[in-house]
Amino acid sequence: MIKYVFVGLFLFFFNVMAMAHEGEPNMAFAWRDGKIEIDIRHQGRLLGDHTAFVIPFADALSPYRMGDSGFTGIDFDQGGIVGYQTESTLLKWSNEQSQWLREGFSEQLIISRLSDEKIVTDKKGNGLQGFIAKLTSSSNFEAHAIFRIENPEGSSPDDGAYMVFINILGLDESGERILYKPSDPFALVFHINAQKNFDSLALSQALKVTPEVNLNDYNRLDALFDWAESQYGQLFPHAAESRFLFGYYARCYDNSVCVGIKDGKIYTAGGILGDITEQGSIEAFYSHAGL
Repeated sequence: MIKYVFVGLFLFFFNVMAMAHEGEPNMAFAWRDGKIEIDIRHQGRLLGDHTAFVIPFADALSPYRMGDSGFTGIDFDQGGIVGYQTESTLLKWSNEQSQWLREGFSEQLIISRLSDEKIVTDKKGNGLQGFIAKLTSSSNFEAHAIFRIENPEGSSPDDGAYMVFINILGLDESGERILYKPSDPFALVFHINAQKNFDSLALSQALKVTPEVNLNDYNRLDALFDWAESQYGQLFPHAAESRFLFGYYARCYDNSVCVGIKDGKIYTAGGILGDITEQGSIEAFYSHAGL
């Protein structure tokens, strides 16, 4: 009898521990006061002005793959779908140059979550949106993606560090309306030491260098949209909600005019403005608006 009780208690605690498992690292977020807070469990590391989550590829059998890192969220009380958006292409650390390379390497990152799969290389992948969790009966979530670093031609990737910036955001079921405004961008850093050529000390040295990447500031972008609505009422005749539209962060109006931002540039389209037209750099408009 005691034996069966012991086995039952063991299974009970095993199940509890399995349910409480949160991955390595636990990338934890909270929706508070209209903003997504990053790293509420304090498992990130400092990378300049940004948070970085280090994802180690430590499995000897699968040294270039990690499926144990968890996205955790609390108090996401508006339902909808929570996802991520890439805010950069893939970066690779160069020991020889002591800097993060933005191009010139063949490795690629694949992020998989259920049937959703996104590929990020040194040339493409910025602005991709991927699925994390659907919120129905709960305002909390825990989800695990699979991350892989690989060479398309089949050879093993180099030992070292790879990085991509992403944010967390939430949309309604249609994917049109933003329910949870994008968080500040943060970095995912993938650590490979399969051949014992890039240990933790080397990784620490890499994380002392902040990569030169232009990242979106969505609060500033919205302020720019607000300014345009106040200054150019003939084109933007009313306040509008920002949304993601065909890869643009955009606002659209009842006169069929849309204004959008992509890859550091402003675009307009529709109504009296005709086809999609580039209007200049975001920085130039920030300067003109005093932002």
